[in-house]
Amino acid sequence: MPASGDFSWLQLFAAALGGGVTVKAIDIIYQEVRRRQDTTQTARKFVDEHLDPLLKAADEVVGKLHSLALSDFKAMAGHEMSLNPVTDNDFGSLLYLLSRFWARIEILKQEGLSVAISKDERGARLQSFFACLESRRVRIVDRISQRAIGELLIKPAPDYLRNLGYVEFVRALETNEDTRRWVAPLAAVLGRTGNTADRQQLLLYGVVVHAMIDTLDPAHSVTSARPSYPVKLNDKTRKDLKYRVFGVYLRFVSDTAKYLVWDSKTKAKKAKAVTR
Repeated sequence: MPASGDFSWLQLFAAALGGGVTVKAIDIIYQEVRRRQDTTQTARKFVDEHLDPLLKAADEVVGKLHSLALSDFKAMAGHEMSLNPVTDNDFGSLLYLLSRFWARIEILKQEGLSVAISKDERGARLQSFFACLESRRVRIVDRISQRAIGELLIKPAPDYLRNLGYVEFVRALETNEDTRRWVAPLAAVLGRTGNTADRQQLLLYGVVVHAMIDTLDPAHSVTSARPSYPVKLNDKTRKDLKYRVFGVYLRFVSDTAKYLVWDSKTKAKKAKAVTR
């Protein structure tokens, strides 16, 4: 056995070694906590900077679709939808508003490549809405077409975060064949609003954008508080929304009845009209 003096030195050495390990472990934990806090703060700051412009663009899309839905798109159905020249104001404005909304999505995605926005609750929900809006049974055009259309409205540096105005957009459509080429898929969909399936697809898309606004701006600080248009949805669209959109992608949306259910008086009127 070691002498008592040797034993005390061994105890001191072990205590020092143990203390060093403890301090190192605490330092590692502290640095990890700081890293996570910094990541969260960065995500929160990024979402704060980009969310309002996105929601404002989305709000105008919802407002336009709501107006058209109430009239069953009669302002557009049967009209000639030309890109050169753009002569129909409802067609041109919806074309522009959707394009500008996609531009804001594209800006957020490009600017957020190095930011983990899911660390912020709003950012995580925003990603869920994007995934839903771009899913095969919800989107209006394919993903690459949406991305291309969005890029068309993004101004070059130093005005990178600004979008083309409506007059600039129409001028580009009427003078640039390449612009018309990329916008053509969206124009084709909007030109078929007399077709029930295409009209319902636009209405479904509008409901998802509406839910995004209500979820991410519940106080409607930068958006308008609007009713939805469930009476304009057919059974297929309503089921897709209930079981696929809100049942799979957007389970955190609580007030789904707003988008799916209409009051009994309106329902009775519709049933009476169908039986006539």
